[in-house]
Amino acid sequence: MLLLTGSTGYLGSRIALELVARGEPFRVLVRDPGRLSFDPSDAGCEVVVGDLRDADALAKALRGAKYVIHAGALVKMWVRDRQDFWQVNVEGLKALLEAADRAGIERVVYTSSFIAAGPSSDPNAGEGLQNQGPYSNEYEETKARALDWLRTEGFARFPVVALLPGVIYGPGPPTEGNLVGGVIEQYLAGKFPGLLGSGEQRWSFSFNREVVLTHLAALRKAKAGEEYFLAGDNRTLNDMFRVLADISGVRHSVRHLPFAVGKAVGALEVARARLFGHRPQLTPGVVEVFKHDWTYSSNKAARDLGYRVVPLEEGLRKTLEVTFG
Repeated sequence: MLLLTGSTGYLGSRIALELVARGEPFRVLVRDPGRLSFDPSDAGCEVVVGDLRDADALAKALRGAKYVIHAGALVKMWVRDRQDFWQVNVEGLKALLEAADRAGIERVVYTSSFIAAGPSSDPNAGEGLQNQGPYSNEYEETKARALDWLRTEGFARFPVVALLPGVIYGPGPPTEGNLVGGVIEQYLAGKFPGLLGSGEQRWSFSFNREVVLTHLAALRKAKAGEEYFLAGDNRTLNDMFRVLADISGVRHSVRHLPFAVGKAVGALEVARARLFGHRPQLTPGVVEVFKHDWTYSSNKAARDLGYRVVPLEEGLRKTLEVTFG
């Protein structure tokens, strides 16, 4: 039996749908079963209601399981209580591994993130990068702290593997965890507000299906205590818009906004969020992320786990066909 966390998130929901398609039985730990993208009663899926901070629900979800994919995380621009990031992304990982150890779990595949490793302008950068900060936002800091804890303690104690995807994109709903999908939706509608900086910043674009398949492959192929970048096509943001325009046939001019303007708008958005409770469209921390390159090598994952780097042209074409076609 496989336990999957994060099954209502962008990546976790894609993993769940792949398990359904394969007809493999699995279990999910979820706060709101109504947000699942499939009917668990038709999919051989057991549902345990709760979250990582609920010790009883966690123990119940792990009972009788053999493997865990821990794709659950707090992936947001902003939340009112910053401690939520720490409790979910750091303490939640620790609680899961402690409980998995008591339950006799054989392998935990943990979804970390490129952002945990820190900025990189080297497309050949491999695993082991140290993110010493300063951190752009609470999400980056807590994912980095979680990876630091694994390196200093967790890998030695638990049968866990860390996968570090790049900027995940591909078919799927444009949720808050699907940044590229949201950008595509805005661009096609002629409502994209503008690109921060010159647009020559490089990101590692990871196609979601390959990330999903490699999570499942890692359950049996990955070595415990190892890290694997699931990076992607290292391309500039300007490249992304050029490819998007070529494939879609939709051509809108993309404004470039100075970082200082982005910081001011982000600060105003956060202030409005605190006053009125709405989700900010931009934060000063997100602006900081756009100042850097985030490029890495996936050679280790390709060699050991069969991971494939999908060219941006291929990935965006499939995304447009499936989601926006």
